[in-house]
Amino acid sequence: MYVPKDHYLWDFWVINRQGKYHLFYLQAPRDLPDPEMRHGLATVGHAISSDLQHWDYLGTALAPGSRGAWDDRAIWTGSVIAGRNRFFMLYTGTNVEEGGKIQRIGLAFSNDLRDWTKHPANPVIKADLTRYEDEIASPFSEQAWRDPYVVYCKSENVFYTFITARAKGGAYGNYGCIAIARSSDLLTWKVLPPVSTPRDFMQMEIPQYVMHQGRHYLLFSADKDWIEHSKPEETDPPRPRTGTYFMTSPRFRGPYSRARLLLGDKIGYHYGAKLVQAPGGSWVVLTWLGQDKTGTFIGGLSDPMLVHFRSDGSLEVI
Repeated sequence: MYVPKDHYLWDFWVINRQGKYHLFYLQAPRDLPDPEMRHGLATVGHAISSDLQHWDYLGTALAPGSRGAWDDRAIWTGSVIAGRNRFFMLYTGTNVEEGGKIQRIGLAFSNDLRDWTKHPANPVIKADLTRYEDEIASPFSEQAWRDPYVVYCKSENVFYTFITARAKGGAYGNYGCIAIARSSDLLTWKVLPPVSTPRDFMQMEIPQYVMHQGRHYLLFSADKDWIEHSKPEETDPPRPRTGTYFMTSPRFRGPYSRARLLLGDKIGYHYGAKLVQAPGGSWVVLTWLGQDKTGTFIGGLSDPMLVHFRSDGSLEVI
């Protein structure tokens, strides 16, 4: 378990390079009067490990821009991908003038995964409001367009990124979806229709895409209060849980199956799960740690838990 002494840790993403796991995560001071204040103060922390259990903190990798910049309020969740001789990070930004209500996606690059430079063309991906909901229609009073998870599609020689969004539906309710966008250079993006809109969730956060043995997996996280309680038979388990869910498909762009719970509970102890291949090649899941049984916010990273890919396509945490 990795629980930083001086700051909270929550949403995270991982890249493995030359036997070292680089952990990037949202961080904020641990001495805040209220842990919920962390969202408006988030920066990106960086730690490394060789075993996914013992982590060395390397400091802040990315921080908000200067006053007046599009990302001058807080930096939120992103992902990292390796390119030709450098690395690229897509990340979420909000700004002070808009009160953090509009979410956009920017690009940063690095030669060594330690020092990051924001691209001058930022932000590189904005919500397409012909397909996706704005902050006025949203029950959260925000334009959801965050948590980009970028992958490279070798067969098409393009990049895709999965994005937390809400579909434009014209009604107050469960229009949480996972959007997708395509690019050949990580700078110019075409926003496409949602890859998944199950109509069971108000929000589908922190997506992750994994392909295993020819099957496509799409993970996301949700609070139990964001799940449609009137249709309990449409989720697994029937009683909503706060945690991480998964969907499967025989095709990259879907359609994906009904969401099933990977790991979760009533209190939100495990959240934001990510699948990672451990040093020996086995698949494990990491989560960040939220509320404990006393209601205290932990703000740390779990130890790895073994994951089994079952023959029917389901996932099981051992």
